[in-house]
Amino acid sequence: MKAIKLIILSTLILLGTLVNGNAQPKKAPQKAKEPSPIGFGINLGNVSFYNHSFQFGLSPNVAYRVGESLALGFMLKANYYYQKFPEFQVKFSAFDFGPTVFARYKPLWSWDAATPFLRGLFLQAEYERGFLTRYLVYRDNQGFTVPVIIDGKLQRDKFQEDFAYIGIGASNGYPFSTFVSIHYNLLDNFESARDPFEYRIGFTYNY
Repeated sequence: MKAIKLIILSTLILLGTLVNGNAQPKKAPQKAKEPSPIGFGINLGNVSFYNHSFQFGLSPNVAYRVGESLALGFMLKANYYYQKFPEFQVKFSAFDFGPTVFARYKPLWSWDAATPFLRGLFLQAEYERGFLTRYLVYRDNQGFTVPVIIDGKLQRDKFQEDFAYIGIGASNGYPFSTFVSIHYNLLDNFESARDPFEYRIGFTYNY
């Protein structure tokens, strides 16, 4: 008899526990975290070896996605230049820096029928204020450009120059992307310190 009472009591306790558990209010499902609009990347550009000279560019950047197709950002360009003049036994090396603002637009990103390649096509516009260093030159009697050397030292000139680039490129993958692009300086002139065209390869995340 005692055993039957014990079984009944245990059953009632178990049922009470289950009922109490089911009566507790359920937690509201958490909202999915919205993706961050912030992206970042790095560009490699204008790598060249020519006639005792070497050039290399590196540009870290950060961007804010205004929409699915448009991103606005800031880039810090750093370009290294090296040139050797064996006939004068002197060398030149310098770093250029260029704070840059840019806008990147993918016109076909939202087109449902676009292939991955077409979706990755982009247009880019940017403005750069370049802080540059170059060696001074003059023209000799025969009309050749010759570096200015005083006391065995190559003379330098530090100056600033504005650049306004427009470009087109293609990216692959998302949110991690690789891209190639080519850009043209709209402010190019005969006295410009750089070539008007600039090519880049790079990596971006989230834009």
